[in-house]
Amino acid sequence: MSEWLPVIIIGLVIGLVLGPVMWLKPNRRDRQLADLRSRAARAGITVQIQALPATAGRGTAAVYSHRWQDRKGLRVGWTLQRQRVAHELNFAGRWDWGSGPAAPKSAWHYLHQLLEKVPVNTYAVVATDVGLGIQWEESGGGQTFAQLLSALAEFGPLIEGAIRKPSPVGPVEN
Repeated sequence: MSEWLPVIIIGLVIGLVLGPVMWLKPNRRDRQLADLRSRAARAGITVQIQALPATAGRGTAAVYSHRWQDRKGLRVGWTLQRQRVAHELNFAGRWDWGSGPAAPKSAWHYLHQLLEKVPVNTYAVVATDVGLGIQWEESGGGQTFAQLLSALAEFGPLIEGAIRKPSPVGPVEN
């Protein structure tokens, strides 16, 4: 037994050194998220972590936002949230407005179309000062990510135009 004691001690020391190092190493999911967010940044998409809507439970999820071309004069601050059950009183099936204001009616047509194209693991569609965002689970692989980017690229500019406040008409100078 005395000849095995140094081997056991060396094994324990190596385990004590390598254990924390392996614990800090990113796991597969962390590497996938880093790759998705890096690809989003290269595509001009802003990624922010936000609290889930109350209808989705507790926790956080990433919001991928298509930046507005011109932030001035936009009516933002609204959120469309996926609801637990579909209802005819909701905005669109399982989608209804969050606790804040609704989007301007001029954008509703585009929002209905957008909701048909977002990934199934989407929690919310939000309009902030940053841009039009989609909060989702960040799962589903490259095809789901491409679907999200396509939906944002197609509907971001259309919704931006629809939620812009009309410019005031001033007196005409002669």
